[in-house]
Amino acid sequence: MKLPGEPAGCDGLPNAEWWQAYRELCGEEQRGPKTGTFAALIGAYKASPEWKELSAKTRENYVRYLSEIEATWGELRAAGVDPRHVLALRDRKSETPAAANYIVRVLSTLLSWSIPRGYRHDNPCKHVKMLKGGDGYEPWSWEQIIHFRDHVSKRELWWVAALALYSGQRQGDDLAMLWSDVSDGSLAVVQQKTGKKLRIAMHRDLRELLQEIPKRAVTVLSNTRGKPWTTDGFKASWGKELDRDAMAPIREAGLVFHGLRKSAVVFLLEAGCTDAEVSAITGQSRQMVEYYARQVNQKKLAANAVLKWEASGVGGTTGERDL
Repeated sequence: MKLPGEPAGCDGLPNAEWWQAYRELCGEEQRGPKTGTFAALIGAYKASPEWKELSAKTRENYVRYLSEIEATWGELRAAGVDPRHVLALRDRKSETPAAANYIVRVLSTLLSWSIPRGYRHDNPCKHVKMLKGGDGYEPWSWEQIIHFRDHVSKRELWWVAALALYSGQRQGDDLAMLWSDVSDGSLAVVQQKTGKKLRIAMHRDLRELLQEIPKRAVTVLSNTRGKPWTTDGFKASWGKELDRDAMAPIREAGLVFHGLRKSAVVFLLEAGCTDAEVSAITGQSRQMVEYYARQVNQKKLAANAVLKWEASGVGGTTGERDL
């Protein structure tokens, strides 16, 4: 019997058809998914309470990508995947960055779920960066932000998240912010990425938050030891926090820290701020803010359209006949 192709394709991804034929040639019986394989893992995840807790829409989105993962790696052991395999999976969809980022998020959720269940000991997805240009950072809803605040294990992590939300700045700028940058009810920011100098009026909730944060370092934000955060130290602590069971809703929604900056933009737009006003706070280009504004406006327009449709009675069936 000639095996189909090679054990792995030119992209480095395993050839599931080759491995299935190899096992058949070795006389292995095919009675359901083999223990420890991705097929077994995906089946167990879909039968779990955590899966049932997901919204119907989230499950629908996840099924699409889980099916793709199973088609690629179904016969392979989950413990054998490392960052280079995740990278190859991501890059196979690089022409559609949003889809590439989403499949990595779904895989990351699956593998995080698998760790306490003995499938593997780590999550290789944490070593693979998301692609730019794919609008891959979903904004956090207000409910998700409150969930994080109420369930976070260390108050220091909430302070970082809240400052990112209310300032609309990037992670690096938030971690670097000094107490000397806070004066007269505003924040002075020099963005590390763009060099832009901003003076941002503080939201009342941010003013209250700053009164809660102890002045333990020259930076506004500090870790549990009272020292300024390092970038690597914060990322490690953030990753551990999202791996906690209490943070499953955040993790399974595919949310990342940078999404808090997008939340700030969305909340400002929904409050009626102009593109110029939002840009003055976040330092983003007007073009970028306009892009987000189109998304927000589309949602509002669609909601208004349905309300008008319902009010008109055109095409309505309610009350016309008993079903």
